[in-house]
Amino acid sequence: MIESTFEIFADPVFILIVGFFFGAIVGSFLNVCISRIPLGKSIVMPSSSCPRCGDPVSWFHNIPIFSWLALRGQASCCDFKLPLRYLSVELFTALLFAFVFFKFGGVGEFDLVCTALVFVSILIVVIGIDFETMTIPDRFSIGGAVAGLALSFSFPSLHGFSADAMLIERMSALFISVTGVLVSSASLYWIGAIAGRLINKEALGQGDVKLLGFVGAFCGWEGGVFVIFGGAFLGTILLIPVMLFSKFSKVSHANNQQNQLGWGMEIPFGPFLGMAALIYFLGLREFVDGWLKGIISNFLFVFSQ
Repeated sequence: MIESTFEIFADPVFILIVGFFFGAIVGSFLNVCISRIPLGKSIVMPSSSCPRCGDPVSWFHNIPIFSWLALRGQASCCDFKLPLRYLSVELFTALLFAFVFFKFGGVGEFDLVCTALVFVSILIVVIGIDFETMTIPDRFSIGGAVAGLALSFSFPSLHGFSADAMLIERMSALFISVTGVLVSSASLYWIGAIAGRLINKEALGQGDVKLLGFVGAFCGWEGGVFVIFGGAFLGTILLIPVMLFSKFSKVSHANNQQNQLGWGMEIPFGPFLGMAALIYFLGLREFVDGWLKGIISNFLFVFSQ
């Protein structure tokens, strides 16, 4: 009986399905966090209600992903249009959780699954809140960094040590996490400070700097460095075409120009940092770490001659 149970959890298809449905449920809760936390509201009470008329949302109208599609983005109680963000967050979380379960969900890797789910969940909320409000609450940046330090000590496999690590290995994982916080946040701070002097205005918000500390706690300094440049790269390739189209489009109406992306407009950097962090943590970590360590080894070899 026990062996058959483990065989079920070892089935990759079953793991993907479990991860997807669990992620959809968590994604619904993350939507609540994105909507309520910037407003200073409780994420527990009251229960879900219509943002326009305030009517409670029935359980059968609150099923992740399915309800939005069944209602076609329309509230059941009034003519309120449900934001596409609701569906996007639930679907995105479901897909990422499915991937986490598939990648780290083997027997004996429960610690990696837990840390990955925490990391992914915090980043999704940060991306959503910063995209809508251009702010990153300290509870996610500073609080996330503290969680990363604690999880690094509790689950040193996050930084490549064995799951049943001794105290010295746990302390080593904690040291890697602390180094990641300091190097990552300091690097972005000085990049922002230099850029600010060059353009004579603030180039980066302190929320982004603290967010990099959170990333470094989970990913080490290598992840922090990658996310800085990876986030800038993602922002460039995604925003420049949109701004060019907005600038040269001949079909734009004058009364909509104030809502269009333009040169010099402030753009939230957190979503791009968050996406780069997800790419690093879930796909490129081994490659990036090996590449950076190779560069450092070659650098030390050259200057040791």
